[in-house]
Order: sequence, then structure tokens, then C-alpha cells
Amino acid sequence: MRTLRQTMQSDSSALLAFSAQMHDNLLRTLQGLRPTILEQWEVLLRAEPVTSPLANPDSLVYLMGWTLDRFLATLRGPLARRRLAECGSNKPAYIEEKELCACKMNPLLAYFATAEQALIQAVLPTLQPREREAVLSAVRLAMQAVAKREIDTFCAVCQRRPDSAASPATRCASAH
Repeated sequence: MRTLRQTMQSDSSALLAFSAQMHDNLLRTLQGLRPTILEQWEVLLRAEPVTSPLANPDSLVYLMGWTLDRFLATLRGPLARRRLAECGSNKPAYIEEKELCACKMNPLLAYFATAEQALIQAVLPTLQPREREAVLSAVRLAMQAVAKREIDTFCAVCQRRPDSAASPATRCASAH
């Protein structure tokens, strides 16, 4: 007769094996769907209003392949593996759009929102019901990690930042 501890270890091992297999399958699926994702992403991006010349889809489409590569690299990392291993047991902490850019003028906001939407639309039909929550959480968290890095970089030079109105000397003096 198996003890409770043996049962829990067995279940945990099965869950980790399932998660590792699910993770590998997800990466293969996304790689296979790459042309579809890029095509759908471009359609979604072109449907968004252009907020500035830097948000022009004709310019941003050239970044899509690079961004998808960064997303897949992030998805291969420990954050995504951990998310899949949890299999939806905890609700992830998603980044709210208002946390990404205070002025809402960043041209990458729509770019990354449409990227996430295209990824979810592409991968959702390939998922089994028991996989959906964990896989979609991993996809969203990985894309948001990439988005946050890029949006933060762009926001660092924003002229509309609350602290950008002050001169560097004023900012330095008020910081001390």
C-alpha cells in the first residue's frame, strides 16, 4: 500500500513530466505557427490607430520577427517553465497597461498588445482544455516580460514623463 507521501511524490512527478512535455509541445507548436502568428499580428496591428509616426505599422512590422524570437527565448526560460509546472494553480500577476506607460503615448503599447492577442489566437485552438490556463498564462507572462523591457526602454527617453519636465539638476537635487 502506498503512503500519502509516495502518492504525492508520484503525482508531483507526473505533473512535472506533463508540464515538461507540455512546455516542449508549446514551443514546437509556436515555432510551427510562426508564419500564422506574424501574419495575424500584422493584421491586428494595422487595425490599431496610429498614435505617432513611430507607431506606424509599416515600420513596426520589421521588428516582429525579432520580438517573436525574444518571446520564444523568454518562454524557454525558468519563469515560463515554473508557470507551466504550476498548471494554473495560482493566478499570475499580469501587468496592467497603465503600469507600462504613464502617458499612454508609447508606440509599442499597441504593438505588444496585438502581439499577445495574435499569440493567444494562434495557440488557443491547439490546446486541450486541461492545458489552457497554464499555457495561456505562460504565453501572456512571457510576452509581457518582453513588452515591459522594451516599453520601459522607450519610456526612459520620453519627454512626457512626469519627472522629465524638470531639468537634470532639479531632478538630481530633489532626489537627494
